[in-house]
Amino acid sequence: MKSWSSQDVTELLRACAESNEVGAWDEFIKRYHRPISLSVIRTARRWGGLAQEIALDLVQETYLKLCDGKCNLLYNFALSHPEAVEGYIKTIAANVTHDYFKSQQAVKHGSGAVLQVNEELDPQALDGSVGGVAAIEREILLREIESCLDFCTEGVAQERDRLVFWLYYQQGLSARAIADLPNVCLTVKGVESLILRLTRMVRDRMQSRQGIPFNDSAADAKGFRPAKSY
Repeated sequence: MKSWSSQDVTELLRACAESNEVGAWDEFIKRYHRPISLSVIRTARRWGGLAQEIALDLVQETYLKLCDGKCNLLYNFALSHPEAVEGYIKTIAANVTHDYFKSQQAVKHGSGAVLQVNEELDPQALDGSVGGVAAIEREILLREIESCLDFCTEGVAQERDRLVFWLYYQQGLSARAIADLPNVCLTVKGVESLILRLTRMVRDRMQSRQGIPFNDSAADAKGFRPAKSY
C-alpha cells in the first residue's frame, strides 16, 4: 500500500484530482483539517464568533469548494505554487466564513435585492445528478470559457491571469483575498483591473463566436447583469 504521508503536496493533489484513492483523500484531510478549522475560527472571531456546529458546517463547505471540479483548480495552483498551497486553502476557508456572515447580515437586514449573475460567464453550482442535462451543459460552458480564456491570455503572466480569473469566478474569492495570495504579485486594484479586462475579453470572444454583437453597456463592470429588486 502506498504511503501518502511521504508524498509531496503536488503528488497528493494529483491523486485526489485524478482518482478516488481513499488514502490520498485521508492524507489531504489529515494535513489540512487543522489549518482550515483555525482559519474558520479566527475569521469568525472578527465577526464576533459562532456556534461550534456552524463552524463545523463551514469547514465542510470549505472542503466542498476545494474539491469542486475534482480538486483540479487546487491541483493546478499547486503545480505553479506548491509552497503556497496551505495559504491558498486558508484563504478559501476565510472567504467561506466571511460569505456566511455576510449572508446572515443580508437576511437580518432584509435587503430584498437578488443578484442576477450572468450565467453565460459565471457558472452556478451543479443542479441534478452527475451526467444530467444541467451537468453536461455546465461542462460544455466551462470548456468554452476555458478555450476563450486561453485565447485571451498569453506570455509569462498567462498562468497567473488564468488562475486569478478562476479564483474569482469559480472559487468566489474577493480581489483582496486573491491579492493576498503569494506569487500573485498584484495589488487589489491590479487584481480588479485584470478581472475586468479578462471578463470583457472572454465575453467578447464568446459572443463573437455566436455571432452576437458585443454590447459592453448591457452589463456592469464585473460582467454581471444589474441586480433586480423584488
